[in-house]
Amino acid sequence: MGSVDNRGTKDRPNYYCRYVDLDGKRKQVRTKQPTKALAQRFLADIESRVARGEPGIPDRKKQHAKHITVRELVARFLAEYNPPRLRNRARYIADIKTNFHARLFPFPLADMAAVSVKKQDVAAYRDALRKSYANSTINLTLTRLSLLFSWAMDCELIECRNPCEKVQRMNATPSEEYYTREHAEKLLSPEHLHPMVATAFYTGMRIGELYGLRWDCVRFDIRAIVVKASFTGLPKNGKARTIPIHAELVPILTAWREQCPQTAQGLVFPVKTRTGYHMGSNDDGRCVRPRLEAANVPSTFRNPWHAMKHTASTLMAESGVHPSAIDIITAHSSGTNRITAGYTHLTSLDFLSRELAKMTLKPREPGKVISLHSARQTA
Repeated sequence: MGSVDNRGTKDRPNYYCRYVDLDGKRKQVRTKQPTKALAQRFLADIESRVARGEPGIPDRKKQHAKHITVRELVARFLAEYNPPRLRNRARYIADIKTNFHARLFPFPLADMAAVSVKKQDVAAYRDALRKSYANSTINLTLTRLSLLFSWAMDCELIECRNPCEKVQRMNATPSEEYYTREHAEKLLSPEHLHPMVATAFYTGMRIGELYGLRWDCVRFDIRAIVVKASFTGLPKNGKARTIPIHAELVPILTAWREQCPQTAQGLVFPVKTRTGYHMGSNDDGRCVRPRLEAANVPSTFRNPWHAMKHTASTLMAESGVHPSAIDIITAHSSGTNRITAGYTHLTSLDFLSRELAKMTLKPREPGKVISLHSARQTA
């Protein structure tokens, strides 16, 4: 049996109760009750909970954790998630918010208590997504859901195993969209030439790096581009890099600098909107598809700018550019032997320039047909 003691005075009582908790330990707690009768009732409630096999004093935090839904976890995640290596939190949160609102909230999983979600619930959710989304999109959604649970457990918002861990992902093949050399030559011909497309082919820069490029990073004096931004954040690997400007790209960018619309940020490739010229978005097909159609080049690729990056890497390789140079210029993880790559430091601008010069994308002159009669006369 428990007991109630007054540790205050007769006029200003301060009642404490002693009880044996569920773990067998004797504990005491302040009741905060004004009278002894109410303090005894407080003790009786504790003892009745222990008799039911519950802790004498319920942990409100844990109680809330038992009932917090996946939807509520998303709200906390969007408000609080900010790891040190996140390059652009605003853009990331906006993207993941759209992802959860479109691909999670319409499904029953969103309103389940997070701690009650099991592997089979996530598998059922994955199968429901298959009716409307591509395999790669489903895998991305599951990856973000797994991140949500891992973050919530790290923050001690919930206590459970990550239900996404052993859920089988969908088969997704890497993108094989790329343009041929003939396609590149068409797009670089005078009638279809656009400086942003030319820069994509000659540098392999990503769409965010192209839209985030500023004129002060285009160093004509040393014939180099300093890639230090992707949109308004850092590049993909979190580090700036310097890449050479191909000799064939120099006159294109030089001429474009004279025509480029002025922006407060000094953007190299601003996009025209209703309110003026601004930085482009990740909607990579909006501006370039009409230009592709006009040049009779495939315009139905899912990510045209990413296809240009594939093309740049492919054409560099076909031209005999050193694999390490391709890795550095395009900011890819090393495709060469990893141990050798760790001991080889081929990062000088001169080396990259010499290697990149091996590739040429100048439109070739069409072949001339010589009549057999003229050939005989010449002979």
